[in-house]
Amino acid sequence: MALDEFSRIRKWTSRSATDKGGDGLSIGIGDDAAVFGVASGMEVVACCDAMIETVHFLRRTMKPADIGYKALVSNLSDVAAMGGIPKYAMVTIGVSPTWTEEDCELVYEGIYEAAEAYGVRIIGGDTVSTPDALHLSISVLGEVERGKAIRRSGAMPGDLIFVTGNVGGSAAGLHLLLSAEEAGQRDEAAFREWAELIRKHRRPVPRIQEGRLLLTGCLRPGALNDVSDGLASELWEIAEASSALLVVEESIIPIADVTRQYALHAGKSALDWGLYGGEDYELVGTVAAGEAERMEQLFREHDCTFRVIGRVEAGEPAVWLTDAQDRKRPLPKGGYNHFSR
Repeated sequence: MALDEFSRIRKWTSRSATDKGGDGLSIGIGDDAAVFGVASGMEVVACCDAMIETVHFLRRTMKPADIGYKALVSNLSDVAAMGGIPKYAMVTIGVSPTWTEEDCELVYEGIYEAAEAYGVRIIGGDTVSTPDALHLSISVLGEVERGKAIRRSGAMPGDLIFVTGNVGGSAAGLHLLLSAEEAGQRDEAAFREWAELIRKHRRPVPRIQEGRLLLTGCLRPGALNDVSDGLASELWEIAEASSALLVVEESIIPIADVTRQYALHAGKSALDWGLYGGEDYELVGTVAAGEAERMEQLFREHDCTFRVIGRVEAGEPAVWLTDAQDRKRPLPKGGYNHFSR
């Protein structure tokens, strides 16, 4: 027998039914709304993101649990990009007739897997019906030191530009999955050598620790953004918000060897994936030049990556790429526009 709305909510969110106490949460799931308090000296940081079937994901490339996992991670990454600490999440799911209750339970399995990995409590949400596709919307609430949240608008001339890890891997993984599907190759063991790319697409890592290191360990954090829509898009957002000129060295944009190898195999440009692919969820930002070496050491001590890729100059808001001879060319705007099919 099919479950009604309230039974579904109780079943899919049963792990959140008991309040643990001691983490600021007074009332969790079970009432009309949740109630929580913010620690002294902190303020709320909040974000919301949605994933819609055929627009943000395809069932043939994402398993239900991966969809839930990635939906929460994309929000956690936004909090990380402010230097914040994610604490609570609210989940709204719109279920179409093509999705079974078992499918949706697996979506929630993925959500809870990410929540447990990053110390987040599910405290509310809603479930509704949709006519044609799965709709998944997650809001994340966290906290950050009062007045200390890192913004996109903090880049200043003289700053150095950094990124916390490799870019382009998620786009390469998506290309691999789509190409395999089109070729009728559904056995993922057949392309085990590219498994890391699939993981980067399906199970990205939000750089929460890196955001905290920047906020707490840097004397003057500059700008910060997460790489959700592609490195080029995020750099342009920083340039425009900061009214600054960003100059990036093309040869040191961090792209993993496996991504370059697969791009060569597929006849594609690894650099294009790195600049415009999106969904890598690394952090890109700026720090004062005098702090870069110290931050690199601090990141290394915490097994995190900090790679300088360019500099901030005075000028009209723009982003430029330079080659080995320091010849500049404009980096066009653009980014991951999701699926239109």
